[in-house]
Amino acid sequence: YNEYKSYLRMSLSRRSEGGSISRKGDGDHDKSFSSRLDTLTSTLSRRKRHQKDQVDELEREKEEALKPLTSGVMDTGMDESGDFKRQVSPESLKDTKVQALSQQLKEWINDVLTDVHIVVKNLCEDLSDGQVLSSLIEQLAGAKIEHQEVAQSVASQKAKLSETLAQINYHLQIGEDGIKWNVDNIHNKYLVSVLHLLVALARHYGIPRRLPSHVDITIIQINKATQQTDQIIEHITGDEEREHYNFAARAQERDVFDTLFDSAPDKLNAVKGSLLAFANKQLQKIGRGCANMEEDFSDGVNLVIMMSLAENYYVPLYSFSMQPEAYDQKLHNVTLALNLLQEAGIPRPKCTAEGIVSKDLKSTLRVLYAIYSKYKHLAK
Repeated sequence: YNEYKSYLRMSLSRRSEGGSISRKGDGDHDKSFSSRLDTLTSTLSRRKRHQKDQVDELEREKEEALKPLTSGVMDTGMDESGDFKRQVSPESLKDTKVQALSQQLKEWINDVLTDVHIVVKNLCEDLSDGQVLSSLIEQLAGAKIEHQEVAQSVASQKAKLSETLAQINYHLQIGEDGIKWNVDNIHNKYLVSVLHLLVALARHYGIPRRLPSHVDITIIQINKATQQTDQIIEHITGDEEREHYNFAARAQERDVFDTLFDSAPDKLNAVKGSLLAFANKQLQKIGRGCANMEEDFSDGVNLVIMMSLAENYYVPLYSFSMQPEAYDQKLHNVTLALNLLQEAGIPRPKCTAEGIVSKDLKSTLRVLYAIYSKYKHLAK
């Protein structure tokens, strides 16, 4: 803009110096034009500075969020469920391993949420209303959670948080015994529950850097009736080197379907035909059938029914959708089916609920083959 402005001024100057016939008002016209040009240039410069300031402010917020934690600024909340009140001991807040774990998880969240321009500064505070957690699982799992954008009241915040945690629990596919967080603890900013939740997400989706191993937190536990005080140790992480290695190995290891797709695509139709025949033999018992592998299993209904028939139990209709239309309904069904596989002692196949809902053929083949391996005797 400055170069263009100088060019116009030089042109006006050359016109004046070249002895062109001047008319009344030409000088005033040039001055007016130059003034308007100055105003336009100034406006554009201000806009450019404003945009740069916005970017700089976001970067400053991110840098501020990445500063090491100190015990004086960490709000750790309290767990008041049941007969006890629990809070983190001051000594644990000063523990370098606790601080390192919190810092690493915060950096990971900020990296995941970069595209949606969310910066987390305080884990407990910023995750308490469910908004950040909702964006995090949407980015990690590709799921969409419908909710009010800004929840003001405590009731609406807890409602949003409850829906978000339900989605997270489905994606993590862990039993109730493995869930160490709930709506009240997260909303009350209880550090122990927040760390348990984030560690579970980081392990499931694969945090790039290995988490600190053997992080323990000392909890002060107060009996509400007697006011007796005890100290208990909560284990947040274990041998994370092994956990990280196992995740990397699972992500890289090849199975029979990788080989089938890469080296023997001519045999693919034969495998699909065999698995479809097995599935149809089970589903025909209740008058159902399947013809298209990717389509007919993507909503999870046939998978749930196959497991109920194979294990000879009834899955209540209120626990899944028989005619799912929305993505979340299909995801719920498929997740339920994968949980039923685990309860039946079937090793978890190398697939995700999202992959099956997205009609990924390899994911669908893997889950059907896992069922076939366990119940192939039923086809005889």
